[in-house]
Amino acid sequence: MSAYPKWKYILVLLVLSLSIVYSMPNFYTSYPSIEIQKSQNSTNISELNKIISTNVIPVSSEEKTDKMIYRFSSIDDQLKAYNNLETANLADEFTLFTDRELPEFFETINANPMFLGLDLKGGVHFLLQVDEDNIKKNLLRENEADIKKLLIKDRIRFSLSERKDKNFSLIFNDNDAYTRAFELIENANLSGDYEISSEKSNLLIKLAPSQKAIDYDVKSSVTKNMTILRNRVNEIGVSQPIVQRQGKNRIIVQLPGLQDSTRAKNILGSTATLEFRLTKGTPEDWYASKLSGSPLISSSKLYKQSNGDPVLLSRKVIVSGGEIRNANTGFDSTTNSPAVFVRLTDYGASNMLNTTQSNIGKRMAVVFVEKDNEKVINIAVIREAFSQSFQITGLDMNEAKDLAILLRSGALQAPMEIVEERTVGPSLGKDNIVSGQNSMYLGLFLVAIFMFFYYRTFGVVAVVALLANILIIISLLSIFQATLTLSGIAGIVLTVGMAVDANVLIFERIREEIANGNTPNTSIYSGYKKAFSTISDANITTLIAAICLLTIGTGAVKGFAVTLVIGILSSMFTSIVGTRALVSLIYENKKSERLSI
Repeated sequence: MSAYPKWKYILVLLVLSLSIVYSMPNFYTSYPSIEIQKSQNSTNISELNKIISTNVIPVSSEEKTDKMIYRFSSIDDQLKAYNNLETANLADEFTLFTDRELPEFFETINANPMFLGLDLKGGVHFLLQVDEDNIKKNLLRENEADIKKLLIKDRIRFSLSERKDKNFSLIFNDNDAYTRAFELIENANLSGDYEISSEKSNLLIKLAPSQKAIDYDVKSSVTKNMTILRNRVNEIGVSQPIVQRQGKNRIIVQLPGLQDSTRAKNILGSTATLEFRLTKGTPEDWYASKLSGSPLISSSKLYKQSNGDPVLLSRKVIVSGGEIRNANTGFDSTTNSPAVFVRLTDYGASNMLNTTQSNIGKRMAVVFVEKDNEKVINIAVIREAFSQSFQITGLDMNEAKDLAILLRSGALQAPMEIVEERTVGPSLGKDNIVSGQNSMYLGLFLVAIFMFFYYRTFGVVAVVALLANILIIISLLSIFQATLTLSGIAGIVLTVGMAVDANVLIFERIREEIANGNTPNTSIYSGYKKAFSTISDANITTLIAAICLLTIGTGAVKGFAVTLVIGILSSMFTSIVGTRALVSLIYENKKSERLSI
């Protein structure tokens, strides 16, 4: 047998050493924790300690440059402390997450534990679907407006326009107008944005949004909504959220570690935005309009205030949510009440400045708009002109925080409905981890017993390589900060069997060489050399299927594919290079008459 290259021994040692180091953070005890971000107006540490320790004692706390971390012995204690912080109405941002007390050495080399998925950690799962009916209505409204502008521009008169649920109709007075309109509409529809049907006998043209236009809008809405939802879940107070597209019109949102889904549901499904409008008339006019059921002042609209009182507001919007650049929570310097500090874009600031300059002494209202629900949350007298930065009051701290999140992330491109909601308790997640670990341990034990009795010393070598393989998988998941799910554990268990499969092929080939009368060292060399092509072919075909699952699959399928891809690559390394190095150490340059195989 030719000498095994020294660089391969070094490679095996290097890979094994790095795998041990980068997998170690996963074996430290994890604690349910709360992370509080520091800012200029942060609450001091002693006050935070007092708030958190009201009815719970943290296991430990750690102060860092930009944040404060509190660790707890159980999830119940973590949630109690989280409720204490919410009740205290702090302006600071705080997040639920899982933390480990790692030595500074691991932080220096950027060694972190891998993330755990929803099914292992517990949390909330939402499946949201784009409201296609709303998209169709908007397209229909846009088509109608565009067609009418087109006809007016070419001075084509129509006698009647009627909009229904799925289409709108145009009726003409004479055949000439009908013919000209039909040709004009057909020529304008080169991109196929709408479908045209006509009844010449009735001089009627019907138009409806085309399926192509609807599909394009759905795709566009899902893409934009995913970005907005990511911004929202990042600020809800949950670490390692998952936002994935599923199918044509659905989005999966998973929030590991979160148990109270009510607030998350309200924020995720909200299409809310703000509008700033001037008030019209006097309080007497408002109540008179309420009694009559319609506005008594022109260019005004009747609204309800948060206390139920009526108010008349101008139909003209000064600034809407689209012109809001940033929004943060804090406290009003005069009343110390919760406030949302708003910063506008240059265009919005210009509109606000022009309006406030010419309306000092008048009142301006802030209207909260969500789908068809409009609510006045604040009415204030304009004391002086302002433009880019101002504040909104009249909210409690939780309302202010939620409003700030919605304003920062922006309104959804199209409304989304929550079609599925699932909560996984932390105890169930822990049970899943234990079940997954037990299945892996049992599989490893049974494989080890079989390999030891059937292949003896070579079987022990295979089992050592198998343990190294699992270690490499864990370290790679940690290095790339991948998320381990229950299906991912299934992928690791499958890899345990597949990794040994390669060694079985090698060991059987070595037995064949010995049976042909070759010496032990020659048999080892030939066995590894001749089995390589079979092993690589089998693993490459499996790898192709796993990569397809990884790129196309979602959810549990993707979690399985991640560990399977990593497992295939690492098992090829350990079964071919790793075991070869061990076998060479045992038998190379030794005149053995027999092999323990």
